[in-house]
Parts: sequence; C-alpha cells; structure tokens
Amino acid sequence: MAWLYERGGVWWLGYRHNGRQVLRSTKTKNRAEAQQELEKVEMLFGASRAGSLTDELYRALTGAQLPRITLAGELADWLAECKGSTAEKTFVRYQAFANELRDALNATDTAPLLSQVTTDDIRGYLTTKRNNTSASTANLARKTLSAIFIRAVKNKHLRDNPVSPIKPFKALKAEKQIERRSFDLDELQQIYTQAPDDFWRYMILGGFYTGMRLGDLICIRRGTVNLSANRLELKDDKTEKTLNIPLAKPLRAILANALAKAGPGSKNDYVWPEQAAKYLEKGSGPFSSEFYKRILTPCGLVTPRKASHKATGKGHSEKRQVNEVSFHSLRHSFVSFLRVTGANQAVAKELAGHSSDAVNALYTHMPEQSLVTAINALPEFVK
Repeated sequence: MAWLYERGGVWWLGYRHNGRQVLRSTKTKNRAEAQQELEKVEMLFGASRAGSLTDELYRALTGAQLPRITLAGELADWLAECKGSTAEKTFVRYQAFANELRDALNATDTAPLLSQVTTDDIRGYLTTKRNNTSASTANLARKTLSAIFIRAVKNKHLRDNPVSPIKPFKALKAEKQIERRSFDLDELQQIYTQAPDDFWRYMILGGFYTGMRLGDLICIRRGTVNLSANRLELKDDKTEKTLNIPLAKPLRAILANALAKAGPGSKNDYVWPEQAAKYLEKGSGPFSSEFYKRILTPCGLVTPRKASHKATGKGHSEKRQVNEVSFHSLRHSFVSFLRVTGANQAVAKELAGHSSDAVNALYTHMPEQSLVTAINALPEFVK
C-alpha cells in the first residue's frame, strides 16, 4: 500500500518494498498530480502481485522498459562470476545455496523476474533451511543470498536487497548443548573395518592422519601426492602458499595403491575422479549421509535416522538430529591424539584454531622433522 504526505510544500510518495520503507518526491505541489503518481505505484504493485505486469503496462506507467532480468539469470551470472575467482570448495557451497533458492521459488528462464522476488520469498526459503539444518548453516545461506542481491543492487538490477530485513537465526539451547567429540582408538578401528571400499578407507585415514576436511580430501589431486618425498603438497586457498603434510604409513599405502590402479594421468587429475565430480555437483551432503548410514550406524556409534522426506513423501517432520560424532570428528581425533603424544603440544595448539591461517601456520612454520615426528607418533589402527 502506498501513501502521500506533504513536506516543504511538495508532495512525497511513500510505500514499502521488500520489507523496507521507500520515500520519494513526486516533484509537484499539486495534490491531484501527486495522486496520479500514487495510483501508478499501486497499479504496478497490484499487477506485479497478480503476475500480470506486462511490458506495455510498465512502459505506460513509468515511461521505461520493463527489466527482464530473471532470478535464474541473475543466479547464473553470479555463479559464473564466482567460478573464476572463488576457491573450488567455496564455489560448491555457493552453487548449492543458489540452486536451493531457484528450486524453492520454481525459477525458470522466464520467471520470476528478479524484481518480483520478495523478502517473504527469501524468508520462506531460509525458514525451511533452518528447520532442516543448524542455525550456522542457515545463516551462511542468508549471508550468501544477501551477497547475491547486493551485487544485483550495485549493478542496478534491483532497487533494494530483499534479504536485509531478515535477521540472523539464533541457535537453540538444545543445539548448543551437543558438542562434537573425537573417536577413540577402538572406534577408529571399527569405522575403518566397516568402510565399504578403498575410497572410504582413504577418507578415514586422511581425516585422522592429516586433519583435512571432507571436501579437501575428496578433491585431492595427483599433483598433491608426492610419494618420493612422502608428503602431501597442498596450496592454501587464501595465501596460495604450499602446505607440506607428512604422510603416515597407512595413508601413504592406500594413496599409492589408488594411483597405481588409476594408471598414468595429469598432476591436475583427481585421485578419486568419480567422487570429486559428485562433490563438485552436489556438495558434501551425499558423502556425509553415506558416512552416517554405511559406517557410523552399523558400528552403533549413532542411531538410525528416520525415513527422509523423499521416502515418505511428506516432507521433513523435524530437524535433522545432531550427533556427537560425524566425519568432522576425525579432525577432532587428529588434534586429540596429537595432544596425547605429549611432545607435540605446539603442533596441536596451532591446528586447534580450525582456521586456514592456523593450518597454514602449522604446515609452513613448524620444522619439518617436528611434523614428521608428530605424524609418526599417531597410533595405527589398520588391522
């Protein structure tokens, strides 16, 4: 709904757009002329809500061409821009959020227009996201979408950012009480034995002996594995510095076997090409679910999850349950067992920060022999 008010002898027009109040001058002192501007705005909003905002109507009311930028088109342009300037794993996360929003709003190449996307539309998507994920994940989605719409405003594709009126989500007390823990040695042996194939055996060994995250392990490239020097040579996404991670014997053995089976290839090829392609398309979700269902559940470390919305056809009835252990627990285990070794407190302290800066400091500033000694001191649980 729009309204008129007088200020300084001139009539002003007020209305709410995407949850924000907009005030602009009609540039006239004549009430009748100002009323005509008011009626134009109300007609535009009414036609937009009804889905009947045509080029002809928009041109007749505003004298300008109706913007034809669609939500799907804006999302595609933003992703294309990100692809060349964003780290691979970050791009995967961005792509997942953009695809979820597109699906939630049934976006196609022709509709809805970017200008038709409202704060309520975004709030609906984010509320659903929050109902099925943690507050931090939903807030990350909110932050990402806000960046998309801020870019659209800067490019003059939109007047306002529809995400800005939406406040960040707060974690519930029940969620705060559940903390991830590390695996003990018996549990590590259990999950390794339960692993269905070499890929998952590699993932478990990689998580425990390097502290690397799930996506980094999946997308490891041939050129990263330096068997002659017995180390992984990674480039940090932010600093572009090389990180040298000593290879523990069990991890070295499974990587050497995987490379031998694959045969010759480029250093830029993925060690696990099928899994890397799946991760780049769908993100970490399928792998986290598989780890949960095929490894943790049979070992009795978590309780079986209820049937998903895909199985029941009734949608999510409740939030995904949060457990004390997950794939990320392997990273906790890496830090915990380093601390147990006693002589490696400095190494564990560096890594415990869980930031890329801390990882970079760990693998570039510590003496190489200290790192080798620390990795070799970790227990072997491969039978």
